Amino acid sequence: MPILKDDRDTITLADILAPMTEAEFFEDYYDKKPLHIPGSADKFKGIMDWSILNELLSNGPLWSAKSLGLQIDKQPIPAALYCESREDRSGSMVMQPIAGKVMDLLHQGASLIANDIDMMSRPLRQVASAFEAAYNGKAQANLYCSWDSRQAFSSHFDTHDVFALHIEGEKTWRVFETRMPHPIRHARHSNGAYTDAQHMEQRGNLLFDVVLKPGDILYLPRGQYHDALAVSSGTVHVALGIVSLVGLDIVDALKDFAVEDEAFRTNLPRLAQGEAVTRSVLEDLGNRLHQLSRDPDVLTALLKYQANYSYDRSQYTLPIESSDKTFNLVGGPFRLVKDKGTFMLTGPRGAVPIPPGSEGPISWVLSQKSFRRGAFLSAHERIPATVADRLLSDLQSMGVLKSV
Repeated sequence: MPILKDDRDTITLADILAPMTEAEFFEDYYDKKPLHIPGSADKFKGIMDWSILNELLSNGPLWSAKSLGLQIDKQPIPAALYCESREDRSGSMVMQPIAGKVMDLLHQGASLIANDIDMMSRPLRQVASAFEAAYNGKAQANLYCSWDSRQAFSSHFDTHDVFALHIEGEKTWRVFETRMPHPIRHARHSNGAYTDAQHMEQRGNLLFDVVLKPGDILYLPRGQYHDALAVSSGTVHVALGIVSLVGLDIVDALKDFAVEDEAFRTNLPRLAQGEAVTRSVLEDLGNRLHQLSRDPDVLTALLKYQANYSYDRSQYTLPIESSDKTFNLVGGPFRLVKDKGTFMLTGPRGAVPIPPGSEGPISWVLSQKSFRRGAFLSAHERIPATVADRLLSDLQSMGVLKSV
């Protein structure tokens, strides 16, 4: 059954993972081990197919050599072989892919990589938003189009969790035993830190292989070695990469608080003062950082940052409607529950986390059968109108409210 039933549907991670539950995924697989979820052939109908892909690629000015790449036999194809210098919409000259040249190379067995497609249609935005809401992370989608028995990439690992949503054709994925310990985009902890020979040596034995068919999903936790090879005449999959906050992000966050402490703005001792003096300063700064890590204000700021750690996917909502429109509560039942310190809005289609501080306004909404925008603003005077409107819009997208 398609997870997108009409153009106004809200997609949740529960929809994408079904029949596996979201709770089962996070309990047994998230950041632990790979997972294959078979699906019906029409599961991703309306989200991506050959027709949708052709339409996206035909918007020539949207693409550049950076956003549309070609690979063949594990090697990138130089942009000069499929691009020409053209003027983009801003009047700047860019290397723009030429459809005829791209098609010629695809006929020769090249694979096509369309980067950052998660903003290019409402359904793709909904899929990416579903991952961001559940992960409290940033989701980015690339599309891969490959041909029978021509491999685009060698065995490798990624620095983010990967969900491969299989759209067209069939592709064999090989997943290897080795999982690198939580790699990140850093010179010493990413793919580029190793040669091809080192990758081949350290990937380990084959853990399993699987042929993905339309509707299937493959989850790979970051660091898991894998490769893939098309086994049909044309394959398409959309790879969602999800980046979560890590401990180093806390170090960055502490800097915003540490800068208010004069000790962190004071010159370090000169070398002539001796190692013992520098050691003493280092110990003092370490103690101050420890105290900061226990500061409730730091925790509050970190939780707020994590709650908003996603790409801006705000949309235009033309035409402009009445400023005091009426909203009706629909569907349900809906309720707010607190799980491990995080408020969740639960309903017939699952549960989603809500931003810290929005539990009061959402509780008010759930207590009303019908209300006007003005009444909502009056009941929550401390909330800026733009924030209130965004919350009401999100609740409409989730199927909680309907504007009448």
